[in-house]
Amino acid sequence: RPEFALGKVRLINNRQQVEIEPESGLGAVAITRSQFWRSPVSPTFHGRDIFAPVAARLSLGLSPLEFGEAIASVTMLPLSCPHQAEDGILVGHILHIDSFGNLITDVSGEYLLKLRQPIIVEVGNQCIQGLSRTYAESSGLLALIGSSGYLEIALGGGNASLFLNVGIESKVRIR
Repeated sequence: RPEFALGKVRLINNRQQVEIEPESGLGAVAITRSQFWRSPVSPTFHGRDIFAPVAARLSLGLSPLEFGEAIASVTMLPLSCPHQAEDGILVGHILHIDSFGNLITDVSGEYLLKLRQPIIVEVGNQCIQGLSRTYAESSGLLALIGSSGYLEIALGGGNASLFLNVGIESKVRIR
């Protein structure tokens, strides 16, 4: 039985369409009957080996329950969202650290540009004045709107995560 990074696989019967995707806990059908899978199942290509064969059979009219058992329980996971603190400071969180040690936050660049400039970004025990346009603008800490459209914290020529000693879910304050 293959292992999935996100848990089980689910089927969603959505009006005229049936969707197939990794199970995220929202309730559906666990695809557990391996006779419908392509063999051998690759550990990295479930779209080809599991999802495509199941989708093909769904298109022929098979019921989603033919592929496995109904998933009855749902587990809700907390989701961090930027929020305005009582003192008016915007509080966001680090969602991802890339391979360079850049900190990608949940704070939208679109929202940041609406704030009075220049902003001050507080992360770890450091303050960053204003937004940079590129990574090359500073050899020190900088804040910029990255290619994903969200606030990023970077360290010119270094690893911001290690320098600041922060990680996923650490707070970022913007004033």
